[in-house]
Amino acid sequence: MRMAIIQQLNFRINEQKYTDNIGMLESNTFQKGVLLDILKSYGENIALMPIKLFANQKILRTRKNEDGFFGYIHELSYPPKEYARTDRASIEGKPMFYASIFTKEVEKSHAYPRIISALETIPLLRAKGTSGQNLISQSVWMIDEEVHVYSFPLSSQYKRACSEINMLNSDWDKVLKNEYSEDSIDFFSFIGDLMAKSNQSCLYEITATCIDFILEHFDFDGVLYPSVQAEGQGMNICLKPDVVDSKISFAGAATEVIIRNGDNSQIHILGNTHMITKDSFEWVLTNDGKMFLQQIGLLAPFFQNTPIVIRSESLM
Repeated sequence: MRMAIIQQLNFRINEQKYTDNIGMLESNTFQKGVLLDILKSYGENIALMPIKLFANQKILRTRKNEDGFFGYIHELSYPPKEYARTDRASIEGKPMFYASIFTKEVEKSHAYPRIISALETIPLLRAKGTSGQNLISQSVWMIDEEVHVYSFPLSSQYKRACSEINMLNSDWDKVLKNEYSEDSIDFFSFIGDLMAKSNQSCLYEITATCIDFILEHFDFDGVLYPSVQAEGQGMNICLKPDVVDSKISFAGAATEVIIRNGDNSQIHILGNTHMITKDSFEWVLTNDGKMFLQQIGLLAPFFQNTPIVIRSESLM
C-alpha cells in the first residue's frame, strides 16, 4: 500500500535515497492528501532524531523593522495567525516561532549568531552586489524548561556543515537509525535533503506539511534543522506557540541597522531594550544609534553626548 502511494507521487529510489524527481516538485502541483497518506502509512515508524534543548540555553530571533522601533515583547515573538504564511517549517494560518540556536559545538565552527540569524531573515544580506539599508531587531530568549525537538536525518548537502551536524550524524549512524525500517530511513532522509534546499516549486508546502503532521501526532515541541542560507554553519529551530508561552522567556533585544555596499555588509547596534513593564520596553540608544537617527533627521546633533531613551510610539 505504502509503495503504491509513493509510486503515485513518482518518488524514485536511486542509490538508497529519493531523488529530486518527485512529481509534485516537477509540476509545481502540491497534493496534500497524497502526502498525508504517505505520512500516515508509516505509523510510529517515522525516522527522526529526538533532540533536547536544555534550560539556560539561548535562542536568537530576528525581525525586520517595517515601521520604526518595536515596543512590546509579543511583536518580537511568533506572528498573529492572520500573518502566518507557509514557510520551510510552518503552514499558512498556523504561527510558529523561528529562531537560531548556538551551542558550543556550533561556535567552534566560527558561526556568529547575529549574522547567521539575520541571513535567515533579511534578503538584503543574501543579495550579492546590491546596496541598501535595513533596520532589524534581534531578540534573545532563554529556555526555562527543557524543550524537546526533532530533526529529520541531516543532509550531506551542507557545504559548510558545523560540527554540530557531524555530531548528530554520528549519533544517527551509530544508534538511532537502527530503530527504523530501511523504507522509513529512505523517505525521511529524502525530506531531510529537501530541508537543505532553497525554496523552489512547492518545496515549502512539502516540508511544512511533513513537519506539521509530526508535531500534530508526536510529542515534540518543535523541529531543528541546519541553516540553509549559511550552508549549514548554524542551527535553526521552529517552535510551537504554546511552547514559547510556557517554556522560554524574553531576555532582551537590540535594534540594529544592516548596511550593505556591494559585497560588503556591516551590522551596527542602534539601541538595547530597557523594560518598562513585564510586556513592554523602551530603547536606550548607543552612539551608533544616535548617529543613525541624526542621519535620517530624527535626532538633533546636540543630543550626541546625552543619554537618549526612546519608546516605539515616539518614532511612528
